[in-house]
Amino acid sequence: MRLSECRAFTSRLVYANLSRMGIAIAVSRPGEVSGAQPSVLDKARELGLSVPIDLERLAIARGCGYYDRQLDPRDSPSGEVPLSNAELAVALINPSLNPGAREIRLAAALLGAVDESVAAVAALAQEENCAEVVRYIASCGHRFEPENAFWKALLDSLPDLRIDVGHLPHPTRFVEMTGIDRGKVGTFTRWIRARRPVPA
Repeated sequence: MRLSECRAFTSRLVYANLSRMGIAIAVSRPGEVSGAQPSVLDKARELGLSVPIDLERLAIARGCGYYDRQLDPRDSPSGEVPLSNAELAVALINPSLNPGAREIRLAAALLGAVDESVAAVAALAQEENCAEVVRYIASCGHRFEPENAFWKALLDSLPDLRIDVGHLPHPTRFVEMTGIDRGKVGTFTRWIRARRPVPA
């Protein structure tokens, strides 16, 4: 099975499961699934972004270099786009774009460096019909960073919805592991997160 076929298969499994929970999904634009147009994607398009590829470019520009891959260059400087990390994360995993594991992992890295309040992130996730995936990311974040109050607060702010985690990236796909950390030997994990600040 080719990579593109594998990604499409994974995406269909994830969002077919979400659709059974009452999330409306139907075709509208090429490569998208239709219904009411999500406001965060409208904002991205109004800012001149080509959805979804420029969302990935912007995430890489925000410091998600761990997931960098060879993309065709873009003329406009996407690093200066006034979207918050939370908005960008939610746009990447919006059901209407039928995202795959790569987009979910990019969203997790952006949420790990979020620049908005927990309440704002939770509200945005619910408005854009991706609270289930955000909750899964938050549960993984809390597992690896139990001392990070953001993850626990985000879990508490989202509805307690169940999804089939078997069709989402394994929790270890959100972290990097190393055998040596600052001279200490052992197994150490770090949440992969965006490393650059959002332009003012």
